[in-house]
Amino acid sequence: MMMVHAALFMLVGIAFIIDARKSMIPNRLTVTGVITGGIMHTCTQGWNGLWFALVGALSGFLALIVLYALGALGAGDVKLFAAIGSIMGTAFVIQSIYYALLFAGVIGIGLLIASKKMAETGHKLAGWLISLTILRDKSFITGMKRQINIKFPFMYAALPGVLLVWYENFI
Repeated sequence: MMMVHAALFMLVGIAFIIDARKSMIPNRLTVTGVITGGIMHTCTQGWNGLWFALVGALSGFLALIVLYALGALGAGDVKLFAAIGSIMGTAFVIQSIYYALLFAGVIGIGLLIASKKMAETGHKLAGWLISLTILRDKSFITGMKRQINIKFPFMYAALPGVLLVWYENFI
């Protein structure tokens, strides 16, 4: 169990440093994370361990792929959560995504307030909600990826989300 936690901390720590410096998470890191989770769980639990790692990786990947398609996350973030799922399993990765998205929301609101763009963004969001719910017009979705938005490395939210889930589950 200690090796699994060490692998998680190394993966997330390295991803944080690289994402903060370069605004990207390399495939070499995420693929290594997925493979490491698969090997560790297969060695300790056999075929059940391999299944655990594969389902965890798929859960992390599929849970975030829509946000990638909308332009809210980078591909590296999606693949990182696949690696986290491979190492820690489905329940852990889903909880981590939940908390990371909450942290991202708080960071985003903070950045909007600091840049004095809260009202402008609120009006834009209201327009999207009206288009979607009342007018049943989904055409704005294709343009969302081209919007000029305030951006920050998702690892600023992912790191505390993962650490909080780890703390809740293992401390």
